[in-house]
Amino acid sequence: MRTDVEVGYIQLPRVPAWGYGKMGPWGRRAKRCLDFFVALVGLVLLLPVFLVIAVLIKLDSPGPVFFRQRRVGLGGELFRIFKFRTMVQGAYQMGSRLTVKRDPRITRLGKFLRWSKLDELPQLINVLKGDMSLVGPRPEDPYFVQYYRGEQVQVLSVPPGIFGPSQIHGRDEVDEYPDGLKDTEAYYVEHILPAKLQRDLEYIRSATFWSELKFLVGGAWATLRGAIRARYLWERRRRIALLVADLGCALGAYVLALLVRFDWHIPAAEYVGQTLVLIAILRPAAAVYFGVYQSVLRYFGMWDFIALFKAVSTSSLLIAGLTYFLGMQSHPRSVFVIDWALVLLAWGGLRFGLRTYLRTSLRRHRQRMQALIVGTGLGGEQMCRAMLEEPLAAYVPVGFVDETPERWGSRIHGVKILGGIAELPLALAAKRVEAVFVCLSDVTEDIAREAVEICARANVPVRIVPALNQLLQPHGMATLSSSQASVRT
Repeated sequence: MRTDVEVGYIQLPRVPAWGYGKMGPWGRRAKRCLDFFVALVGLVLLLPVFLVIAVLIKLDSPGPVFFRQRRVGLGGELFRIFKFRTMVQGAYQMGSRLTVKRDPRITRLGKFLRWSKLDELPQLINVLKGDMSLVGPRPEDPYFVQYYRGEQVQVLSVPPGIFGPSQIHGRDEVDEYPDGLKDTEAYYVEHILPAKLQRDLEYIRSATFWSELKFLVGGAWATLRGAIRARYLWERRRRIALLVADLGCALGAYVLALLVRFDWHIPAAEYVGQTLVLIAILRPAAAVYFGVYQSVLRYFGMWDFIALFKAVSTSSLLIAGLTYFLGMQSHPRSVFVIDWALVLLAWGGLRFGLRTYLRTSLRRHRQRMQALIVGTGLGGEQMCRAMLEEPLAAYVPVGFVDETPERWGSRIHGVKILGGIAELPLALAAKRVEAVFVCLSDVTEDIAREAVEICARANVPVRIVPALNQLLQPHGMATLSSSQASVRT
């Protein structure tokens, strides 16, 4: 039995050990033997998995493989829990002790490890050492243990576990936080922690050796079932549909590559089926890792295509390498080159097609106002492109006005340069312009002022667009000259 100990500014309670209501000495010894045997066998069998995850973590982000954090165990004793690191290094010095919705501290690989619960596997080390059990209340951070009141401290009278009532029923704990929550820790203490402790107390009072086995099986099933959550799948149904389409394209591209290589005849070789299995596993995995399905299709562009290129290239190299090392040296290497090009073309073409469809369907249902742009430099070009590419934009460009004669009659993104400032009154009437955008980065202050005066006489609203290079300065709008500011006013 331990005495009260100060942990920084936190005082942990004094709790007697082994507080099971129905489990006697025999049951506790059997429980410990089961823990030791399962943890030992599990660590031996899972060693290759540990090595693969460790390598992936080191490749994914800088920092240690394991995350070790202080937790409160049996009788209030402190121990260090082992997990695979799923956050950036030093994450817990950046803010909340708890993981929040869409937590930016979580790494790309960490999202998968948390979703699959593979990050919990190293806790078998804690079980082997005796710090934890396979079944029991989840070990808590010392900071939150200070909020235990009354009988809640009895949760510390049994060894903490990997599986338990709170783990089974609280898998989606992060989803219980309301959107826009500012104080996650306070919400956890007030709304989530009491319910967790109540479930743990009920488990302690009725625990037997046989109920331990039931929780062990139930916890494993809850982990597998939770990895495929109906709500999770429904909320991401469009991404999943795209993944399925990508997988079909990838399998079809490989078959087409074989047909091209073997003069429209697929060889009757074992490596064909084995390679298809590798494609079905590695293509989606690489796409998920490189964030291919995190892009918004309506804005699919160069950076998204780069992620696509990385995913296709990496998976192609892995597939080609594995077919060689798995004894399929007879597989023609040229097939993988053809397959790489076809997959890149299919995946990229699919996304550009979806982008076009989404933008067209949005524009079809939106009445847009006609706008004229003064200036054909960088500012005017970007303004025109933004109007054309943004489906929800309220304006559509119908022409440019610029004082550079050699550009008159030319087109930018298909929009014609109508002439100079002298043609502005005619352009306003002929094109039925409902708004004019004056780009300060592309015209002189005198031209900008004249454009404003012409629009005022024609009763057409004017929008002044600041120079982008000035907005990107440390002081932003403060860098504009006083005369430019007067034009803007």
